Amino acid sequence: MKVIDESMSIYQILSEYPFLLKIFKQHGMGKFENREVLKKLGPLLKLKTALSMVSVNKDSFIELLNQAVLDSEAKGDFTLADSPERQKELTLLALLPCGMKMPFNRALDDFSAEYSRQMNNVLHSLVEGNVNHELSYYAYIDLVTSIDELPDIIVSSDINSFYHKPFQENFLNKEYFVNLASSPMNIDFESIGFADPRGQFTMISANLLVLVTIDELMKNNTRPESWEDLLKDEFRNRVVMRGQDGFFCNGVLLPFYRLYGMEGIKKLASSVYTGLHPSEMVKMIDSKKDDVPPMYVMPHFFAKKIQDKSRITINIPSEGAIVSPVQMLVKKSAVERVKEITDFLCGKEFGEISARAFFPTTNPEVENKLEGIKLYWLGWDFLMNTDIGELKKEIEEVFNKRFKETGGVV
Repeated sequence: MKVIDESMSIYQILSEYPFLLKIFKQHGMGKFENREVLKKLGPLLKLKTALSMVSVNKDSFIELLNQAVLDSEAKGDFTLADSPERQKELTLLALLPCGMKMPFNRALDDFSAEYSRQMNNVLHSLVEGNVNHELSYYAYIDLVTSIDELPDIIVSSDINSFYHKPFQENFLNKEYFVNLASSPMNIDFESIGFADPRGQFTMISANLLVLVTIDELMKNNTRPESWEDLLKDEFRNRVVMRGQDGFFCNGVLLPFYRLYGMEGIKKLASSVYTGLHPSEMVKMIDSKKDDVPPMYVMPHFFAKKIQDKSRITINIPSEGAIVSPVQMLVKKSAVERVKEITDFLCGKEFGEISARAFFPTTNPEVENKLEGIKLYWLGWDFLMNTDIGELKKEIEEVFNKRFKETGGVV
């Protein structure tokens, strides 16, 4: 590698190593993200001069840049879908609900800048959308057998492979992880028994699933008062839930199974017209067409994105908004090494960011402002005493069979 020194121009550095722009931005030099600024000013401005202008320690910053180049050359860029085995090179892996990814990234960028300055080290992290990996990364996790194959910190969403029997037997039962959440946690979650009794998962937040109805399309039907109402024959092909290409959201299917059994899964499949990403649901609702389904099971975050709220109702069924968890796994062996990172993820500042984005936090110092929203949580007894992986396969087979038989649209 070519060693970066103070005499090099900003243009020379960022042309050769464009991935270093993130570090420049973290240290107050985000203007170089503008290509015109980089082309006009970059060739004239030496690194030494640029650092003096923003009062950044020259030696520490140059060391940071060179270490980032070394790390990049050692590991290369990779995506989790293409190279899941390379997750062990990361300190932090985060697979997040779509609505949470952007505020998380912004907060992490700010934190990483301060972390780099204080620790004189780069935080190796990868943040991706959870939905992209339900059929890829999580299948890989079922095959992992060594704790050394995992990052020090994993933040994930939904009832995923970390709840499956292989992961439970290989890792959870051996108590490789530690719960770092406050106890008691925020009353909104303490009241539903959200804390992991085994002390393995650190429960951070939740993606709340609600029922949105387009009231003018409900016709003579009254709005459902409970999740069970969606199973009625009169609602056949009138519901949209998250799904694509024959895959449907386990965050909905598992609670429906828990509440209403496999017969409930069959009836739900009859009621579902199609599966869409929540952003597509919002577009469908905002289209104001009268030939679209009238009911949508979707995250609270996306429900708040609907433009004309006079036409819709965000319903909280009597059982409660379904809690799809956002959880963290932290290796016991890494607790001291990653303390600054986990303190941030469990802290008040990030909790407030999460809550403002309609992802209520477990941090007890934060007011979630749920406005009376009741929560429904599957419960740890069910999760610990059920072969979740096998149950998902059974539910998927039953659901898809009935979905196709009753006219569901893929």
